[in-house]
Amino acid sequence: MKPDPKFNPGDVFYSLGDLCELMGAIYDVLHEMDYVRPDGSRNAELDRVAALQRIAKSQVEMLAAATAVFDGPNEWVCAKDVGVK
Repeated sequence: MKPDPKFNPGDVFYSLGDLCELMGAIYDVLHEMDYVRPDGSRNAELDRVAALQRIAKSQVEMLAAATAVFDGPNEWVCAKDVGVK
């Protein structure tokens, strides 16, 4: 795979920001749901999905924060072109 000369690192930041919004909306919906079944037992599957979604949301937020440095005019430079191994 060759680097795309039109690649803009800011696109990564903004895409992750959009993904953060999506994960936040899913989080809100999941945590407004009733986790108790009609028989009074806990819905373990829904608990599991909510826990996994919370992990994914946290990881996406961390990635978005880490890529904030790309928010701005930047030119993509391959590591090999600047002597990084």
